[in-house]
Amino acid sequence: MIRFVSAFVSALVLVPAAVTSAPAEAQSSTPPAGTTSGKPSRSTAMAPAAALTASGFVPTAASSNLFEIESSQLALQRSHSPKIKDFAQHMVADHSLAASKMKLALSQANIPAPPDKLNANDQKIFDNLKTAQDAAFDKTYIEAQYNAHVEAVNLFKAYAQDGDNPRLKALAADLLPTLQGHLDQVSKLRSS
Repeated sequence: MIRFVSAFVSALVLVPAAVTSAPAEAQSSTPPAGTTSGKPSRSTAMAPAAALTASGFVPTAASSNLFEIESSQLALQRSHSPKIKDFAQHMVADHSLAASKMKLALSQANIPAPPDKLNANDQKIFDNLKTAQDAAFDKTYIEAQYNAHVEAVNLFKAYAQDGDNPRLKALAADLLPTLQGHLDQVSKLRSS
């Protein structure tokens, strides 16, 4: 149950399609998702318009949220950096809370919950992270978190503005500041 809820929060944090529909000023300070090292990336799997419907937003958000939680739990086990472990703990806590909020919003909107599993793209990124060796692990984790949060911020911004379900629009607007805060944190880790 907690994994499901967490999955939703991460998913809400990472929607690839929203990157292409975000305003230019939101994109100017962040490179396109998936531009690192030729490894699996969070590329656009759904059309931008689909991300603005509940049927597109919810499964993407759920997978993204689950990715945030599972990748951060892995970082808690594998990283040797206290800064990265602190960040990862923060991600697990915040995304678990967001998952709870998502579950409640879905219930109130009478929308069925999506499967509690990563989509194919998120699974590839997670598998890549699992195989990263010692020193490369931290860099791979931070890069994945950065890309995920760029996408999540863009997705939530777009859905909060133009989404088709009022309850989920309110949720997206509520979670957006937290996601932006995560992006700011991971950006600092990325540049250090």
